[in-house]
This record gives sequence, C-alpha cells and structure tokens, in this order.
Amino acid sequence: MRIVIEKNVPATMRDGVILHANVYRPDVSGPYPVLLTRTPYGKDMAATFVLDPVRMAEAGYIVVVQDVRGRFASQGDYGNNDQEFTDGFDTVQWAAQLPDTTGAVGMFGASYYGFTQWAAAVMHPPALKALAPLIAYADHWEGPVYRAGAFEWGLIGSWQLAMAAQDLARRQATDPQFPLLFAGIFHDLDRMGQEGYWELPIDTFAPLEKVGMHFLSEQVSHDTYDDYWRALSVRGRLKELTIPALHIGGWYDVFIDSTLRSFREMRDAGQEARLIIGPWTHLNQSGAVGALDFGSAASLGFLGLQDDVNALHRKWFDWQLKGSQAPDVQAFAQLPPVRIFTMGDNRWQFAQDWPLPQTTYTPVYLHSGGHANTASGNGFLSFAMDDGRQSAVPAIEDRGYAMNSDVDHFVYDPANPVLTTGGNLLMSAAFPTGPQDQAHVEERDDVLVYTSDVLTSDVEVTGPVKVKLWVSTNVPDTDFVARLCDVHPDGRSYNIADGIIRLRYRDSLSEPTLVKPGQVYAIDIDCWATSNVFKAGHRMRVVITSSSFPRWSRNLNTGESSERTQAAVAAQQSVYHDREHPSHILLPIIPK
Repeated sequence: MRIVIEKNVPATMRDGVILHANVYRPDVSGPYPVLLTRTPYGKDMAATFVLDPVRMAEAGYIVVVQDVRGRFASQGDYGNNDQEFTDGFDTVQWAAQLPDTTGAVGMFGASYYGFTQWAAAVMHPPALKALAPLIAYADHWEGPVYRAGAFEWGLIGSWQLAMAAQDLARRQATDPQFPLLFAGIFHDLDRMGQEGYWELPIDTFAPLEKVGMHFLSEQVSHDTYDDYWRALSVRGRLKELTIPALHIGGWYDVFIDSTLRSFREMRDAGQEARLIIGPWTHLNQSGAVGALDFGSAASLGFLGLQDDVNALHRKWFDWQLKGSQAPDVQAFAQLPPVRIFTMGDNRWQFAQDWPLPQTTYTPVYLHSGGHANTASGNGFLSFAMDDGRQSAVPAIEDRGYAMNSDVDHFVYDPANPVLTTGGNLLMSAAFPTGPQDQAHVEERDDVLVYTSDVLTSDVEVTGPVKVKLWVSTNVPDTDFVARLCDVHPDGRSYNIADGIIRLRYRDSLSEPTLVKPGQVYAIDIDCWATSNVFKAGHRMRVVITSSSFPRWSRNLNTGESSERTQAAVAAQQSVYHDREHPSHILLPIIPK
C-alpha cells in the first residue's frame, strides 16, 4: 500500500497557539481510525516513536505525530508538563476531524509520550477511545522528580540538560554563539558522572543556569507534595476513565511503579486494562538487560517469540478501535489480562490480576551478631523472627560501638556516598542500568548485608516488595536505602529491587517532620515490585545503606534542604532487629 506523509500539519489550540504534526495516511480512501502520539523530542526523529508510523498506516490507520507546545516546529512556550492537559484534549478532538477518519482516536507512546496520553485522557475528549502507555509515569512527584521525598537527581539532572540542548537548537540556531553553547551543554553532559552530579547546591546547577533553564530550581523549591505537584498528577483520576488501556512496563524501568499503580487503579474501577511487564529498563526492551541475558523471547521486539511491538499494538487497536473479528485479534482479546516475565526462570506467565491472587506475603527477618557491615560480616536472613545463630557467628573487632547482636551500626558520610550501580535508572550513560553485580558495593563498611542460607528449592518472588526497618540516627534528617539481591552460587550479587526513604517524609509527603536524634523509628521502604525466581543453590540478600548517588540526591543530614544548601555532616546510623524491632523484608512468594 502506498503511504502519503503530510508534514507540519497545523492544529490550533484553544488559546490560538499552533502545534504542528506529521500525518501518515494510506493513499486509499478510508475512513480510518487515528493513532496519535505527542512528543517533546521532535516529530521527525523516528527512533523515538515506539511504533513504525508507516507500518501502522499500512495496517489501516491515520498516524499523527505531533510536536508538543514550545518544542521543535510547534509554537508557544514549553512548560512543566501542565500544558499537556488542555493541549492533549484539543489535539485529540482536532485529529478526530481530519479528512477520511472514523472519528475514533487511540493514543500510543512511551515515557513522556505516555504521560501525554494520561493528561489528555483525564480531560475526557469524546473522540479518545483507547490508550497504550509504555514505560509511562502518571505522577511527577512520585515519578520523574522525587521518590519518598528523595530527589531523583540522576534522572532530572541529565534529562533537563538534554532538553536544554534541544531547546537551545530551536531558539538560537542562528546565534553566532550557538555552536559554542551547544557544544558546552554536551561537554557538561559528558562530565555529569565525574563533576556535574557532585555540584552543590543543586538548585543553582551551573550547566542549566548558564543556558537559561530554570525548571530545576522551580522543582526543588516545591519539596513537599503540594498543589504544584497535584496539578501535574493524574493519579486518583484514572478511575474516572471509560476507555481501555494497555499498560506496558519493565521491572527495571524507572516508572514501573506508575505502570503498576495505573493498571491497578483502572482495574479497581472496573475498566478494561491489560498489563505487560518485561525484564526491561527504560531505554532497553531487549532480552539482554544490564549484565544478564534473559533470552530473545524476553524482548519486546519478539514478546514470547510471537509478537513484535508493532504487531502487539496493532492487535490492541484493531480490537478497541475497529472491533476486528480477525482470528489473531480475537485470540489476543481472549488472553488473560496480565502477562509478566519472570526472571530466573526466564519465562512469560499469564495471570488474571496483579498482584497475583495466590500471593503469600512472607516476612524474612534481618539478624546479625552485631556486625552486618559488608558481605563478609555476620548479617543473615531468616524466615524465623527469633534465630539463635547470633551466638554462633564469629567474633569481630570492636569498631567503636557497644557490641550488641540486636543492632547494627554504620556511618553515612555525604562526602563519600555509595555510588549507584544498576537498577531502575534513567540518567547519565556513565551509570549502567538494570541488574548489575553489587560485589564492590557490598564491600563497603557503610553497607549492611544480610544473606540467607543457600536455598534448597526454587522460591518465586512475584509482586510488591517492601522493607520494614526500625532505625535511629544522630542527625535531624537522613536517608535509608534498601535493596533485594539474588546471590548466585559463584558469589555474584544482582540487584532485583530497591527503594529509599528520606526520613522527614516517613509519615507524610505533604507535611514532613524532622526526627529526634537517638529515637528509634519504624520506617517502611517501598521497593516497588519484581518477578524473580531465586533458584535452588542461590541465596537471597538484603542490603541496607543510606545512599545510592547520584540516582538520588545525597541527604546532607543537617535537616535543611539537601537541594538548596551545601553544608553537610556525617550521620551515625543504627538498624535494630530484635523481637520489639523485627526488621524484615516482606516478600510476595508464589506457592508451588
């Protein structure tokens, strides 16, 4: 089929600003449904589209790829995502009235493009009939910008610099100084790991200030969950939707929590929602992720050796926008609503709901002989709350603390943080993503390590993972980081899931309160979710520390803003694990 491409097709928004789109249409009379995506990265950059617009046009769709307000060919000023709500509504309704359409619109796209779907959908445009958000976020505070109060410095610092480079190209390409300024931004991007991330204070980050980008200072000035963030969130509003959504995410994606929460919210409201989760990171949906190879069938490009990403979306939209009765579409429609990839076994499994209905939430307790520091210490995990092995662990040198087998201590120094190694990252390429061997991290004295006995049978952990700790510190505010790892027989320790909490936000994201030095607090660390089989011969491991920098900004431990100040002090941290303080990880175990 011959495809016609119309470039820079104008759409006028309600305030008169004109946004431009490329439109791909079959050169055969329709009518056809519309597939729409809205991007800040340039409508002519095909690598960012997720779907092949030519292939989807050949499948009988009019495909619209639009530059959002203030980006590339579109007029207006780019804002902090707030413009995507009304612009999304207006664009959907405009697209539905293009020549030769059925009047039905579906939206697709990843990451930011995924948020533009949610922003449009909660405005309830009548023409919008289906969504397909991929690795998308629904809330800026608990998404790209903060996590449990800790600033997502790795993501925001590098992403805003990249956006600044694109914005500079749009605004100043004719300026004689443009080549120097443009090269300067990429120099700063390349030096993020060695220099940029270490800069303090964060809110006056020099590489952004010199090119006139001020979103960073605006974001860190709103360091509680206030009306600024509520206006940018669709969480809690998805239950109002009456349109179906295909949610796609990855276990190592930085927005996996949003994907799972959005699916759950729509399911709880009785909406048609489908969920597909692979072992992927934000930028890698292949079968080889981080330091592990999960096989070709794990790839979104092959999806169980049955579909590629285009075929998957085509079936979804054929079902929802065309009501197709084709055998492959009907077979897709009859699949269970949840399809997840289980690492370790490296297989896809289907389920009727998420979390899996048969999940057994099981606490696994932290123990030690008083020195869980490093993987060579005497920390261990047990399914028993009381475990008598404390008396059997080797004696260790007194490091200056009163030795007590019911508590472990370490010193967190913001000047020497634990560096980010793998995980759910979207940041400088200097920091590898996904599963990575944590051996060098677990050699540090400011890292507590608790390891189970060798497993005698496979243990499947599929679902949300949370860590409950009883802790104290000698400073008014600090962080605690928890990580679940899979330890292979040869000693390699791969991160499965992790999380952080900034202590002042332990009770409320809107009304943080400092802690009293020396007082013991019960805290919950949300490690999001995973699906992993810990194989027989492997061991489970929980790691506790106070930093994962530069993914999360360093807590400077002073009680002042860690993003708007630069004074720092070291913190003496304690983790308790006795009968009154049963610190544990709560694992979603799937019975065999």
